[in-house]
Amino acid sequence: MPDTATTPEPIFTAEEGPGELWVKAYQGEVLGELLFGGIADQLADPDQAAKLRVVATLERRTKDATAPALERAGISTEPDPEMQVMASVLIPGALAMTWSDLMGTIGPITEQYIPLYQRIGDLSPAERETAELLVAHEVALRTFAAAEVAGDRAGSLTPIMALPHMA
Repeated sequence: MPDTATTPEPIFTAEEGPGELWVKAYQGEVLGELLFGGIADQLADPDQAAKLRVVATLERRTKDATAPALERAGISTEPDPEMQVMASVLIPGALAMTWSDLMGTIGPITEQYIPLYQRIGDLSPAERETAELLVAHEVALRTFAAAEVAGDRAGSLTPIMALPHMA
């Protein structure tokens, strides 16, 4: 039995094909944009709100950078309305957390999405560049959150802002 404290629960199965994985990836970015933006809109701390707005922008730009791969595969890029519902359900709980605890939730989530994005690259070699961009954005997000937890507030956004699609 895997140790769930160190092994993230998979968000995809080996049987899922590229189309299903692309949908999960894209809708994950839709959710991230809505969630981080929604939290930012309600935070009292202006510095924290500004940082989460940058993170919401990262999610939107990553979603936009992913859209052409979905379109080439004939997959809809319409946001799933369920993502709006999910974001609205998650926002109150996120707002009830301390900043450090909220930031601490990000790393484990990125650990679930990175293998999904790597799998997309394995199954869709022609779209490997997009899959690598997805992985890079998760790594930057994880690094940002870890810096915030560690108290490096001044430099925490550096890895996100260094991504090519954030320039």
